[in-house]
Amino acid sequence: MTAAGIEAQEDGKPPNGGPVPYVVAFLGAVLVAGMMRHIFSLSGILEMGIGAGLTAGLGLGLFLVAPWIATNYAFAGRNLTLTLIDAGYAIIGCSIMGVVLTLI
Repeated sequence: MTAAGIEAQEDGKPPNGGPVPYVVAFLGAVLVAGMMRHIFSLSGILEMGIGAGLTAGLGLGLFLVAPWIATNYAFAGRNLTLTLIDAGYAIIGCSIMGVVLTLI
């Protein structure tokens, strides 16, 4: 919250509490996983196993999502710490999705 410049309420929670951010995050993750499954299916990654899923997920997060976040945050004047936190979340999330998609 500090890196994003969000002030906490007296109870330590952010002012935008409630279910909306969680619902948006869940729907976004479902959309990303759906597109990753489509990409993996077209490229044959689903048949290659966990290592290929991890590598592909890591690559998508590191070379597609993270640069996009960094670009947006640079123009928005966000600090480097927030950029690294959010880009890291995307990289780890895509990597986990890549592994899970090859298991199902």
